[in-house]
Amino acid sequence: MRISLPSSGPISAGRFGSGGPGPWPRSRPGVRRSSTRTGWSSHGQCSASAAVPGRLCRTGKSGMTLPDFFIIGAAKAGTTSIFALLEQHPDIFMPTPKEPEFFARDDLYSAGIETYSALFAGAGPGQRRGEASTLYSHAPLFPDTAARIARHVPEAQFIYVLREPVARAYSFYVQLVKNYQNGTRDYAVHRSFEDFVLPERHALAAPREKVLAPFNAHFPDTPELCLAGSDYLLQIETYLAQFPRERFLFLSFEAFRNDPRATLRRITGFLGLDPLPEAAFGGGAAARNVSRAHFDQLEAAAGAQRLRGRVGPLWALRRLLPDPLRAALRRRVLSEGAGRAHEPPPMEPATRQLLAARFHPQIPRLEELTGLSLASWQAGRLC
Repeated sequence: MRISLPSSGPISAGRFGSGGPGPWPRSRPGVRRSSTRTGWSSHGQCSASAAVPGRLCRTGKSGMTLPDFFIIGAAKAGTTSIFALLEQHPDIFMPTPKEPEFFARDDLYSAGIETYSALFAGAGPGQRRGEASTLYSHAPLFPDTAARIARHVPEAQFIYVLREPVARAYSFYVQLVKNYQNGTRDYAVHRSFEDFVLPERHALAAPREKVLAPFNAHFPDTPELCLAGSDYLLQIETYLAQFPRERFLFLSFEAFRNDPRATLRRITGFLGLDPLPEAAFGGGAAARNVSRAHFDQLEAAAGAQRLRGRVGPLWALRRLLPDPLRAALRRRVLSEGAGRAHEPPPMEPATRQLLAARFHPQIPRLEELTGLSLASWQAGRLC
């Protein structure tokens, strides 16, 4: 079953990168609803006399409010959909942007915890506060994340969604292509997946300014950019060196895709909250993801931009034309981009085998650490 959510539109700074240091935008009006749950002050801080087991809070210096749970990834494993669902829960506050990335990035962390805290200033009384920065599970590219969270939010809880690692890595590559195309309006694909992940091909590949969007400037251009987020064992062990196992809820992307309601019940139970209202699952457009439709739209947009420069005044006056002429003009504009392939090439079979040989041997240990059944990964049905 697929979840219905509002369409995300073009990628923006703040998904896979906010593009620079804070301050970040404040929360969106009309989305958060405050709770009257007892035991919490007007700033969302715990009352020492009325603490509720399983409900955690953490504040830093006087007047600061910090998150008490984190969705740390994995990137391209449904975190955007989960974020959009959780922000509809009356007892949960989620900030704008979805991915502050504060604890991962040196440039943001150096701005100070007070700047980050401002993202959560709008939390209502009793609301759990969370965020969903997938860079938080990209060690060793961002090596200090877990230790920084432990320093500032030592009682944090974590939600980590795992997806078959080879499929996740390729999906992340496709997202990078989408980011670049939206960020630069250059609709070509300058690197294949293999150019990104194979060291011998990466050294000869197109330069980073032809493959990474300006708002992804903080990404290191290394073969591990697409792969580190699939090294789940490394990510989990890094966090377990800082936090006890009971602070973590591990989930399967495949299970979430098949039964989102059951997955969300697990999440709200883990957070000590009532289930998500049924209305949160209905209506709207398709789930936010990278699809063929995105590249079709870019094709049309590229062609339209070229042709509009030639038809000029006629395009500007299109609304004054009779319907048949207006339709004909639109068909010509939209068809101009046809035949130009801007969709990334598929993964080569040899690459799939190489990456499976790297990641699939981790499956038994991952099952032991997470309690998940990951047999379908080994069978290769999800690659």
